[in-house]
Amino acid sequence: MKLEKREITLNEYDSVKDAFYAEKILLVEYVHALAQAQRKETQGELLRLMKEVGEDMLFLRDLMRGSAIENGEE
Repeated sequence: MKLEKREITLNEYDSVKDAFYAEKILLVEYVHALAQAQRKETQGELLRLMKEVGEDMLFLRDLMRGSAIENGEE
């Protein structure tokens, strides 16, 4: 079997989309942790982190929309 070199390039939209889905998974994990948290301090910290991740997701969503418009995809 012969291996071929292939150039793999990601465009900006794909990269931002990957980051968006990683943040989405992180948010789900924070929700699971919050359901198990006993201490008020831990609950408060998880809520703070969830808010931060949510804001990051909105930012990434806006970047994806801007990138899709620039590429004529929308």
